[in-house]
Amino acid sequence: MIPLALTVLVVLFVVLDALRLRSRAASLTVLARGGASSEHVEFTAVGVDLPADVGHADDLALVDLVPPDLPVVAALDLLGAVDPKTYRADRWTRGISASQAMRCRADAVDGTPDVGDPTEFVAFARRVKDHEGAAVDLAVAPGLVAGPYDLTTRAARLRQLGKRPALWVAGSVIGYLAVVGAVLLTPWGLVAAVAYCAHPVLVFAGTPLRPRDLLVAALLRPVRTPYLWARTLGSRWRSTQERERDEYVRSAAPAYEAEIALGVERFLEPRRDTCPSCGSASHVGWVRSTDLVQLKPGEFTMDRCVDCGHVWQNPRLTEEGLDFYYRDFYDGSGANAAEAVFSGKAEPYHDRARMVRPFTTPERWLDVGSGHAHFCRGAKEILPETSFDGLDQGAAIEDAARLGWIDTAYRGSFKDFAGELRDRYDVISMHHYLEHTRDPWDELDLAADLLPDGGYLLIELPDPEWRLGRLFGRYWMPWFQPQHQHMMPIANLKAALAERGLTPVAEERGKAHSNNDFVVSSFLFLALLAPRSPSPWRPRKVPFAAVRGAVVWTAGIPLLIVAGLLDRVVNRTLSRRGDRGNAYRVLARKEQP
Repeated sequence: MIPLALTVLVVLFVVLDALRLRSRAASLTVLARGGASSEHVEFTAVGVDLPADVGHADDLALVDLVPPDLPVVAALDLLGAVDPKTYRADRWTRGISASQAMRCRADAVDGTPDVGDPTEFVAFARRVKDHEGAAVDLAVAPGLVAGPYDLTTRAARLRQLGKRPALWVAGSVIGYLAVVGAVLLTPWGLVAAVAYCAHPVLVFAGTPLRPRDLLVAALLRPVRTPYLWARTLGSRWRSTQERERDEYVRSAAPAYEAEIALGVERFLEPRRDTCPSCGSASHVGWVRSTDLVQLKPGEFTMDRCVDCGHVWQNPRLTEEGLDFYYRDFYDGSGANAAEAVFSGKAEPYHDRARMVRPFTTPERWLDVGSGHAHFCRGAKEILPETSFDGLDQGAAIEDAARLGWIDTAYRGSFKDFAGELRDRYDVISMHHYLEHTRDPWDELDLAADLLPDGGYLLIELPDPEWRLGRLFGRYWMPWFQPQHQHMMPIANLKAALAERGLTPVAEERGKAHSNNDFVVSSFLFLALLAPRSPSPWRPRKVPFAAVRGAVVWTAGIPLLIVAGLLDRVVNRTLSRRGDRGNAYRVLARKEQP
């Protein structure tokens, strides 16, 4: 019974996945013949010739040209990363490319891609698509012949798409072993093997894509797949961006080594004996953690006040320590990874903006701690008449202004611009900002002073009272050591606002919840076991890193699947029944004195 059930599950999974990808392939636009105008510029990969009669959609800033005969590996990777039905309209789907040819308006060009590097096409498309108001799409170009696909570049291509090569191999290995198991356990397993081999044909037959190696890829899939694992994990080819990062790692490593040699304990202030919120001397150790994200050296402790529930880093990082642990996270070598995290979903940004609508339609809104300004970009979709400005200490805030996501960028601390910001904004927001500050009460003082009478302050914070935070301990992402300094219970925040003449008028707890605690905690645990890429503070390469990573993720994928189910069932139920979650929002209005 079990072998037959395994066969049925394998066939069902293969067919459903093929239908999903087939739907995407079938929805690809096919360009009409026509040719480009003098207003367009073209980029083609090495070995690719763009026919003169390939058409162009005049309303597009950029169109990525997909050859009909794109090889199976490249075509499956492309369809696995993007849904053509929503790609153009969804501003939050990141730019992508088949890395063969593209055509764009001359006024949309922001730099020139290195056409010898296939990942540069993706980076270029992403940059153009990020510009406010730029329409970008991909389309099949009849007559365009795909260039050769070099498997040594595949790992870098996957990384550019935001995928871990080891994780991709792990998923492929699990599927492959399921097919092999079905074949060995029952004669009906041959049906699973046939379905596995037929998968590429089911995906592409009758669609605009007709990979030139389709039949070979289907017939030899049981042999080609392990070969593809080996070539993907064994690749040493580095993209232009990766080589630049490697050079940065080499150049920055000596400075990091010198800092670490002096001891990271010097980055911690003396422990404090009283709660910074209420002054109570009664507190207990709550979380002990290392840096689970960057793996910079150091150990950190968060204490919890027994009387008021405030959770704070104790001992707290010094200013010098903050500089050390923030460096290369939101900018520098970590900028691309940080941007990818915050560009995922628009709905949380929409929900924040919607919270304000029943009370005011602001003319001007300042987002403090704006980072890359993704919130402002999303909030514009809800409040199109509002002018959004962003303030942050990182360089990304200035790039956000260049992209048109905000009208004005303020680079520096909130206090730096206090003199020129008073009474200028109807709404000031602080989303996941206060927990990063050394003294959140000073920040609240400043916000209260800068707001005009009748203005609003919107705050979103991680909720230290969420029960799963205690269960997962240091692996609960919102503890986020060493960056998070203070975690304020909602009652404490509302009291602090009221003391400053800011009356809370609305709050959201369950609605602010991100339903991912089990998955993210499991991922952090697995990522701690898997080898990491070298960094300036860990410049040495790990032997056999790719293979070891594949082993960890192959074993870990079942854990992530179970974690995903627990998020859907247990996590969601806890949040809905108690109207609680891993974050909360409070909207407060400044009253007239």
